[in-house]
Amino acid sequence: MLVFSLAIVAYATTYFVAVPDDGHFARFIVPLRLHIAGGMGALLVGPWQFSRWLRSRALNFHRWLGRFYLLEVLLGSAAGLFMSVVSKEGMATHFGFGILALLWFFSGLQAYRLIRRGQIEAHRQWMIRNFALTFAAVTLRIYMPLMLGALHWSFHLTFITVSWLCWIPNALIAEWMIHRETTRRQPALS
Repeated sequence: MLVFSLAIVAYATTYFVAVPDDGHFARFIVPLRLHIAGGMGALLVGPWQFSRWLRSRALNFHRWLGRFYLLEVLLGSAAGLFMSVVSKEGMATHFGFGILALLWFFSGLQAYRLIRRGQIEAHRQWMIRNFALTFAAVTLRIYMPLMLGALHWSFHLTFITVSWLCWIPNALIAEWMIHRETTRRQPALS
């Protein structure tokens, strides 16, 4: 998870070095860069937040990283919602990326609310959900080359598909992980 996150962060820095040749993204470079910056920050910090070692030895540092992470999610999701409205390939991608942006924001907000109430386990579960949505930045960049190169799909079909596929399986895996852990903790009925 960390290696993939770092690889995508390294790739994303190219958007700050040069304006994309694509006229579409060049027109929306400021919100695109804000979205990318939020995603980069969340990808850099997110994997460390799941470290039991860090939480047990440096809880205050974990808390400050968490605040930074959630601010990055706020920035990335707000700019991502704007970018979803202007995304290529029409309504299917507007909705796919738009729902992702809304879920990314609201799952982070829910995690924040829960930790403020001292509900640590529920907070942790919502952070798993949230980081699964953050990780859509990684899965999108795995699926796109596969669809375009290996499957020889058109950009139109690929972009529509990836606007949903980059986050739905991640969300389902997060729910599976949460369910699996919850059932392990429940005592067996005799």
